[in-house]
Amino acid sequence: MITTFGGGVGAGKFLEGLYSQISNKELNIIVNTADDIDIYDVRVSPDVDSVFYWLSGMVNRQKGWGIKNDTFNHLKNREINDSWFNLGDSDFIENKKKKKLLDKGILLQEIINRQKKKFGINKANIFPMTNTNVETFITSKRKKIHFQEYLIKYKMKPKIDKITFKNIRKSKPAKGILNKISQSELIIFCPSNPIISIEPILSVPGIRKEVKKSKAIKVAISPIVGKKAFKGPVLDFMKAKGLPPSVFGVACFYKDLVNYLMVDIEDKSYEKKIRSLGICPIYRDIKMIKKTISINMAKSILRLLPSE
Repeated sequence: MITTFGGGVGAGKFLEGLYSQISNKELNIIVNTADDIDIYDVRVSPDVDSVFYWLSGMVNRQKGWGIKNDTFNHLKNREINDSWFNLGDSDFIENKKKKKLLDKGILLQEIINRQKKKFGINKANIFPMTNTNVETFITSKRKKIHFQEYLIKYKMKPKIDKITFKNIRKSKPAKGILNKISQSELIIFCPSNPIISIEPILSVPGIRKEVKKSKAIKVAISPIVGKKAFKGPVLDFMKAKGLPPSVFGVACFYKDLVNYLMVDIEDKSYEKKIRSLGICPIYRDIKMIKKTISINMAKSILRLLPSE
């Protein structure tokens, strides 16, 4: 059994490769839902939707998110100040259906399971980290900003003073997650932003503890190559948490959680520092500019499993 944690474009790209290599193993994908937001009278789960679109082949590869060839007509009918969140028409329809089901009291976990079948994703279980509404907020100059506003509306410009996950302490792991973690032979942390994609999942009461207890082989993949992140404000968030904005900072984040850290071949200079934390580096090309790179990354990790 294999269990992955992640969110965002980096996770989507890697999971596409991993999904194509799974044959005789159960694959569980635990997705960050702290990026979720209520907007346009619908509930959007960007990281969950990203996983759906990457695994189903529907993703807009040029953007890395959304559905290919989607239109944005519903935004034209809204006021300019209200249309900062780029939600395509097909995306909007899917999330409108989801909002109606949520309003009827159906759990997000059940809705995701229904959507998974609709998208023809048959070789993986997809879980939200929790069924509780958890949202990430950035405090900047005493003003609280939803993460999506920070990312899109304010274009990542405000200084990050504090990061909070609203309702995280009241949340509970989605049904079955802890059991999947405990039974896993391999746990993979996707190349996602450690602070706002991985940390929220680990902050759901019980999940971090279960990961640490697990006897699985544990591998994280760096979302940073050299001095650049794959996507989004990874470096700024790591600085805000007092972590070096580098591959070594990623290793520091995963200290005591993983056995291995997959980093790009150009980051071999960090080897001693990574090993000093008790983590073994794995060097590969991780610039996922095409699917074959994601596949090779997945194959390298799967080879860590003992042969049956």
